[in-house]
Amino acid sequence: MVFVTTCLSVALDLGAGDGLTWLPISLAIVGTLLLAGGAWMVAESRLSGDQIQEEIRHTSAAGGTNAMNYFPLDPTSAVILFADLQAGILELSGTHDPARLRRAVGALAKLARLYEIPAIVTTAPAEGGEARVTPEIAASLGALPQHVRTTTDAFTHQATRDAIARTGKKTLLIAGVATEIIVQHSALSGVTQGYHVQVIVDACGGISPRTEDAALRRLVQAGVVTTSIASIAGQLAGDFSRPKGAEAIRVLYEMASG
Repeated sequence: MVFVTTCLSVALDLGAGDGLTWLPISLAIVGTLLLAGGAWMVAESRLSGDQIQEEIRHTSAAGGTNAMNYFPLDPTSAVILFADLQAGILELSGTHDPARLRRAVGALAKLARLYEIPAIVTTAPAEGGEARVTPEIAASLGALPQHVRTTTDAFTHQATRDAIARTGKKTLLIAGVATEIIVQHSALSGVTQGYHVQVIVDACGGISPRTEDAALRRLVQAGVVTTSIASIAGQLAGDFSRPKGAEAIRVLYEMASG
């Protein structure tokens, strides 16, 4: 803008020297200057773009924030948290049909058995005694201890937190209801305590699409990975020509076929 204003001032000064006689010539000169200046600014912009790209390449090569590292899920480093998947809460899912949610939880439990991934069950207090956890978990993993909380975060409940820590695993897979409450808060706390947290979206249920979307966005911003049963099964399977890999894919097909 300063450059354009200066050019116009020059044109007016030249034109004022002898009435309007020099004005067309001075405007032509200014036009040439503007074209030259525009070409210079484009060149500078391209140079800056090249510099930015070089900086991105340099940062990535150095393992900076622009670098992306992918490592398939290692079952020997993982633990699963089944959270509040119990009668009276599971049915409140407004973002995932309860029947489909149960199938996904069942598939996750089967994968846990197949790859010997430890699992922790945490529940909210239930009327009349022990919570009735969805039976798909026990069908594959047997009756697991229930860690009954009065908190909205698994990590603020000492017994649940200690049960997770005792496994010695640092990749935490979370399935549960509701996404906006126990899943979200446990995932955020897990990240702050040094866990690599993955939320399995099709094994979770939210209160509403809008609020669940807000929770998942917040989790991704905090460094939580959102994933699915299909992705988990595929990573664990690796080569499905092998017996375990073929079984993992079969578990996925069973879930998908209903």
